[in-house]
Amino acid sequence: MKVQKLNILFINSIRMWGGAEVWLMDVMHGLQDRGHQVTLVCRPKTILEKNTRAEGFDVVPVKMRSDFDPIVIRKIWCLMRKKDIHVLCTNMDKELRFGGIAAKLAGVKAVIPSREVDYPLKNKLRYRFTYNFLADYILANSLSTKNTLLKNAPWLQAERIKVVYKGIQPEAYLTATDDRMRIREEFGISPGEHLVGFVGQIDERKCIKDIIKSIPLVLQAMPNTKFLFVGKGNLEDYLLEQRSKLGLTKEIIYAGFRKDIPAIMKAIDLLILPSKAEGFGYVLIEAMAAAKPVVATNASSIPEIVQHGETGLLVPVHQPEKLAKAIVTILQDKNMAVLMGENGRDRMLANFTIDRMMSQIESIFRERLKNPNNFER
Repeated sequence: MKVQKLNILFINSIRMWGGAEVWLMDVMHGLQDRGHQVTLVCRPKTILEKNTRAEGFDVVPVKMRSDFDPIVIRKIWCLMRKKDIHVLCTNMDKELRFGGIAAKLAGVKAVIPSREVDYPLKNKLRYRFTYNFLADYILANSLSTKNTLLKNAPWLQAERIKVVYKGIQPEAYLTATDDRMRIREEFGISPGEHLVGFVGQIDERKCIKDIIKSIPLVLQAMPNTKFLFVGKGNLEDYLLEQRSKLGLTKEIIYAGFRKDIPAIMKAIDLLILPSKAEGFGYVLIEAMAAAKPVVATNASSIPEIVQHGETGLLVPVHQPEKLAKAIVTILQDKNMAVLMGENGRDRMLANFTIDRMMSQIESIFRERLKNPNNFER
């Protein structure tokens, strides 16, 4: 029996590069590898456009202005008709509004937004229209995200929200290479020093200030420890200022944006992610794939990924003292760190591979196309 190949359009208006964009790139590759035709609409001259073009994807840059811009709606409608789009997948509410209207006009049968952050929807007519009339299914990246949606938008039907955990290709993290020593030599980390890593956006949501407050406490107990920050964000200057103010120019290393995340994960001894909110902590499963223990906060979806006492330690949000204590606890017990790393790798391989994620996404797309009227709005 011949399987229908789908024409799928993604719209992403984000200017930065974060976990949602990593997921997008992985999903586009996964769908393309399965024989589907994939097109991306994004803002012109963004890092997303640059990276997706470099990977050989069909990219259409569009200046996205207001949510209901008739010019943008017409452009998207024309593109949908030209490409014979079967599925539209959006990222932000803005994209769902203008993209969803274009999809209705073009006769696209499946409009499926991806909900990437554990933030509530507002109980307003605008959001009811967007998610009840324009959206068909909603992809939620965790049970936490789904529960937040339902709690604050009781007008949403639970069966329309499909939880799909993120996944990665684990091979780059599993392969034994000299990445660990190469990275540690690059940043001047001696064999006897511990290296604690943070990978993500350098911003308020990731609680960078809590990390900085915890560092002197860690160094009191374990002075042979260094902290590596990888990422970009609006607290970069603050990070560098505090590093200088605290006299920790050798202990705090800022690497900026890096593409070699598997190598970074192999080089560190421990990953920290003290976020106050997460849609899905991509870096958690990357660290787990590299068999590294994790210290993170007991917030949002993080407990769905990190098992406290098994694959890492969870601490309350905005408590740098407890964050520091957890870091020291793992660094001081090598056997614990190794066991947590091994448990994390096993958990990642069982639950968070890209093949598992792609099979779920493809199944949801086909289910909607096969049963376009299987629920009442």
